[in-house]
Amino acid sequence: MENKIKNSEEYLNSILGKKSGFSVPKNYFDSIEDIIDIRIAEENLSKENGFNVPDAYFKNLEDNILAKVTVTTEKETKVVSLKTKLFKIIPFAAAASIILFIGLNSFIFNQTEELNLDSLSENDIENWLDFNPMNTNDIALVLQEDILNENDFSFSSIEDETIEDYITSIDNSSLFDELGEN
Repeated sequence: MENKIKNSEEYLNSILGKKSGFSVPKNYFDSIEDIIDIRIAEENLSKENGFNVPDAYFKNLEDNILAKVTVTTEKETKVVSLKTKLFKIIPFAAAASIILFIGLNSFIFNQTEELNLDSLSENDIENWLDFNPMNTNDIALVLQEDILNENDFSFSSIEDETIEDYITSIDNSSLFDELGEN
């Protein structure tokens, strides 16, 4: 009997053979708050349409658009010629060239240092020789005048007696053989 008292609702349902007339759909209480908020917001909205279209708006719409388009195309555009722009730029170019000329003359052309081989570093000379190989014709062209003007025996002073001693000391036959072959 305790079992029947504890579960009296079940006991009554089993005796009467029917269930209660109330039922709740699944997940009803999970979404009920959202549904109530939406209905309250809908009730607070105004029932009138917020936008009004003026009378005969769509009848005159095409004419209004065409009128605006033709007005903008008929508008005269302002043309700036290249000649006027050049006349505005010429004074600036002249001033810049004068400043450049003065600057170059004062800084570059007033140097008193002379350039010679002694002022060049060995690395500069080596790099130049690496990238600009010289051949014998180049050397001959540069030194041609110096070679022709130079006396081979100008650096030494040989007396006549020394020459005579040399000639008498060498084998005369070899000299004559060499002279005879030519």
